[in-house]
Amino acid sequence: MKLHQKGFLLVEISKAASIWDSDLISKVLKEYNLSGDYWVNSIRVALDELAAAGLIVRVSSRLDDRTPTIPGSLRFNWRLSEFGRSRMRDTGLLAYP
Repeated sequence: MKLHQKGFLLVEISKAASIWDSDLISKVLKEYNLSGDYWVNSIRVALDELAAAGLIVRVSSRLDDRTPTIPGSLRFNWRLSEFGRSRMRDTGLLAYP
């Protein structure tokens, strides 16, 4: 059984000092064999929910004009917060492979 998507996002974010949302979206789409705007936007919402909960924080942002489907879209760089790391430790996600 696969890890739920928010858990997967937290695990991937915890593996790096920081990571761009576009990289996270690519990883989730590949891991769960998904495609399309619905899933891309769903993952972005999940990232915002994790940030609202204080589990992750935005490090920086940039305007991305290189993406042909969404020219001028805003990209965010994320990192795990100390609270997020603590919650991952409490729930066993930090030890997840």
